[in-house]
Amino acid sequence: MITVETAFFLRGGDTIVPRIKVLVADASETRRSALRDGLVRLGCQVLAEANSVPDMLRKVRTVLPDLVIIDEGLEGGNALEAARIIESDDLAAILIMVRRRDNPDLKEFHYCFYPVTETSLVAAVDAALLYRERIRGLRKEVQKLKETLNTRKVVEKAKGILMKTMNLDEEQAHRLIQKQSMNKGIPVREVARAIILTYEIGKETKD
Repeated sequence: MITVETAFFLRGGDTIVPRIKVLVADASETRRSALRDGLVRLGCQVLAEANSVPDMLRKVRTVLPDLVIIDEGLEGGNALEAARIIESDDLAAILIMVRRRDNPDLKEFHYCFYPVTETSLVAAVDAALLYRERIRGLRKEVQKLKETLNTRKVVEKAKGILMKTMNLDEEQAHRLIQKQSMNKGIPVREVARAIILTYEIGKETKD
């Protein structure tokens, strides 16, 4: 039988990460049952099922699945818009179950065609999970870049204050901030913020 060990079990030494947790959202009990049985055979843990968009959105925040499998025709709202909410809030990976590929919005998601086979389900689930990990990695990189830029802005402002109040040149001001950071064992950004805050409080006191 086809297994999904590479996608669902991450081995680190003798440790095995718990199997992938899934929420199945489909208005059809027959399709939900078929998907549930197939997922269980592949080693997944089906935490919950939903029969409408509102039901799915409630349960995804309650059971915290790794993956949400959504029928494109899920009742009670716009299934793809709900999928966007889940994805943008980083609540779970998304896999859309479809009957044809003529919907341009499907390009935003990983999808799997009916009728489902174990082979197609394994490939689709694996792709959806890997995509989520890549997106998470990109978001972390973007966040690091933002923090770096914010640090530079704060440090530049603090250097300007030191140059003005202590008659230092830019290099001397930068070295002073670095020295304070090392002596106090705190990040350069926090030293810079302290300099700015002290300066602004001093200005308010004088005013």
